[in-house]
Amino acid sequence: MIHHWLGWISLGVCILLLAKYIGRISNNKKVNQLLRKIHKPLGMMVIGIATIHGVISFIKNPQAIIQNITGLSLFVLIFNLAITFYARKRLKVKWFQIHRYLAILLCILMAIHIILSFS
Repeated sequence: MIHHWLGWISLGVCILLLAKYIGRISNNKKVNQLLRKIHKPLGMMVIGIATIHGVISFIKNPQAIIQNITGLSLFVLIFNLAITFYARKRLKVKWFQIHRYLAILLCILMAIHIILSFS
């Protein structure tokens, strides 16, 4: 049961991470500054929580092949999002565009993962 809670916590943290975009386009500087300040620690947190969630879920239900594949794909995607941030000097101008596209892909894949988990 703990792996379900960790999954929902991971989703909540991802939503907070994606709220950074809303904070960026809003005219509220305080919200944008707050979201910018917590974005990196939340990213590290979601990697940790997702790892624990994935390991426990796989141990509890190894025959859920499709859920495990989508979950592993999500983990790789989240890790690649972190890599684009840390490689931003090498990627130069393109890093932010890549980061944004990966975030959109993350939303789509996470929705698929959640839908498959309920079926």
